[in-house]
Amino acid sequence: MGDRINKNTSKAILFLVILITLSAINAGAADSSSSSKVIYAFWPYWIDFQSYQPDWDILSYASYFSMEANPNGTLNTKNIGTNYYNVRDAAHAHNVKVTLTVESFNPDIQDSILAGNQKELAMNILQKIQYYGADGVFIDFEDIRSTNSITQEPNNILMGNFMKTLRDTLKNASPGYHISFAIQHSINSVYRDATLSQYIDAVFLMGYDYHWLNDTSTGAVSPLNDATQQDVENSVKMLEKYYPPDKIILGMPFHGYDWPSSSGEPGAKTMGAGTAVYMKNATVNAKTYGRIRDSGSHTPWYRYQSNGVWHQVWYDDDESLGLKLDY
Repeated sequence: MGDRINKNTSKAILFLVILITLSAINAGAADSSSSSKVIYAFWPYWIDFQSYQPDWDILSYASYFSMEANPNGTLNTKNIGTNYYNVRDAAHAHNVKVTLTVESFNPDIQDSILAGNQKELAMNILQKIQYYGADGVFIDFEDIRSTNSITQEPNNILMGNFMKTLRDTLKNASPGYHISFAIQHSINSVYRDATLSQYIDAVFLMGYDYHWLNDTSTGAVSPLNDATQQDVENSVKMLEKYYPPDKIILGMPFHGYDWPSSSGEPGAKTMGAGTAVYMKNATVNAKTYGRIRDSGSHTPWYRYQSNGVWHQVWYDDDESLGLKLDY
């Protein structure tokens, strides 16, 4: 998603509260909560702490987005400042744990790290967790190549080596440090590896961007159960082949996309890049333009014309998110 949304990934378009599938992340591991649910959320660095406060009492984890990984295993901390400390302190005051998101959407950087700088990145992550008073790390490496361009080795093997190194580095320093990573809904081949499960506390499934910002046609951002396309249920079932259900967190979007389109019909050709729309704004706009429920994807959308051009906005609301929560 990095290049597609100019690095402001849809995961972090706003403070995104995420579902929940963990029946206490790894009973007996770092987090031994007896709760049957874990609520994981992201706080993007561009959301000012003074402008927004979530219901902290319902959250389990908040991951601050983000630090970029460099090819040599160092970390760019330009996004970590006063806002982070405000978020961290508020979270901790409500017994919410804070992780740091480490991201890379650049396959060349990923290859460099996996080929020769695994230990460096693991040590730098530990140092930043300790320095910033965080409780763990969330790894967000997307669109990884199946074969490393530097060593010509399979990247799933190198990723396994890195995650083991990261686990050993963090858990030896503090067994309580939480380790998780993101997997896109298509389930990248690098992550189709059951051995990875033993190195993490949770895996975060991006249950969104089935239609994304620069897609060629309009459609559901997060279809639940749709016979005409890949959907959330497909992704979960595929992921369960490699990871136990109690380690899977299903991520859901609090956003949608507004695409200029060739017509007002669902699935129309897009006429340019879409624009991200907050769920709360889409819900209000749908009252003006008319909310349409797509029976296939179980998500809402609406359409309107501007300067003679059709626009379609596909999003999620209380009803569609509720169905995924029930699932």
